[in-house]
Amino acid sequence: MTSFGPVTGNVIGPVQFSGGPVSFAQGAGGLGVQVVRDSQIWYVDKNKANAVSGDGLTWDNAFLTITEAVAAAGDYDIIFIGQGTYTEADVVDITQTGLRMFGVGTGKYQWGKTSMNSNTAGGHLMTINASNVEIAGMGFIIETNDKHGIFIASTAEAPWNIHIHDCHFAGNAGECGIYCDYTNDPVELVVERCEFLDFPTAGIHLSGSRSKVMDNLFFVFTGQIGLDIHDSGADRGWKLISDNKFVGTGTCTGIRMETAPTAGYIGIFRNVFANFSTEMTTTVAEVGCLNYMDDTAGGALVDLGN
Repeated sequence: MTSFGPVTGNVIGPVQFSGGPVSFAQGAGGLGVQVVRDSQIWYVDKNKANAVSGDGLTWDNAFLTITEAVAAAGDYDIIFIGQGTYTEADVVDITQTGLRMFGVGTGKYQWGKTSMNSNTAGGHLMTINASNVEIAGMGFIIETNDKHGIFIASTAEAPWNIHIHDCHFAGNAGECGIYCDYTNDPVELVVERCEFLDFPTAGIHLSGSRSKVMDNLFFVFTGQIGLDIHDSGADRGWKLISDNKFVGTGTCTGIRMETAPTAGYIGIFRNVFANFSTEMTTTVAEVGCLNYMDDTAGGALVDLGN
């Protein structure tokens, strides 16, 4: 194989590679991943052929665990995780500003090929104690009681601008898929195109100003809540909850709002609820419009009128 580089500048016109496969060790723009200047890309592959952890700088020399990659990464670095189910020794704690983590094969409601299982220490699967973090293409399988898939933790300065998308969260024993600690204000959390399945407490326990929860799928069982907006009456408005699908079984709640924010608004638009005893509980009138539930026969959609 012929290798060359580095390559700089712009190429105008078509470029053709023939005679064999082409790979880009540091990623390519077509992946939708933009590399910040001086960012390092790290690789994790638990199923690599030699089963020996390397320096993490290429797929051939990938780390075997996510924990190793997070320990090596710095601010604004990127971690690519190869397919497999990863059972880490302890909580994966993200403290690097701007860290981005991408799995393989999971996207919009799909339980894909890259997942984290409950760690052997019995803690949360992942905690985020940094801002500008992005997590995508991952599955989170929580099998430990009272633990969360992703815990957005309370620190001296609350994490802000966190983007979680195209992930799958499966509960059963776990408490929440995503949990925001409400001691501080995790501003600008965006959760989109994720699936939440069977969480004893809630798929998402939401707190934080200007949060957006969009285009997600919630499967909610008896006694559970899909989305729990839990701000304790704090000044944390300006949220958007839109275009989510909620599927219920038994006595369950789609969206629960504990108390109204003391300032700002919460927009709840174009959400659909099927087979719920309680679609939404709110403490504010006119928080949304064009939210729909199934009729008593389970057929036509009926506007909730709120």
